[in-house]
Amino acid sequence: MRWLWRIAVLLLLLTLIRGIVVPKPQAFIAWPEQNAWVQKLKWDVRRWQEGLQDLPASIEVEIRRLWQDYQLRGDGREV
Repeated sequence: MRWLWRIAVLLLLLTLIRGIVVPKPQAFIAWPEQNAWVQKLKWDVRRWQEGLQDLPASIEVEIRRLWQDYQLRGDGREV
């Protein structure tokens, strides 16, 4: 039974010495999404520009549709 305790103590000491002597690995944080973020932003801006370019025509279509929906019929029922 003594040899089991000696092996356990030896493994514990080796683990402690290894933790002290061997430097810990450093974590490098990389942000590969930065380029993807810039591309997404450019794509969103391009989409907004394309959507806003046709905005006056869209507004005109909506106004005509509203005008046709709410145009008075002249039968005296609408006040």
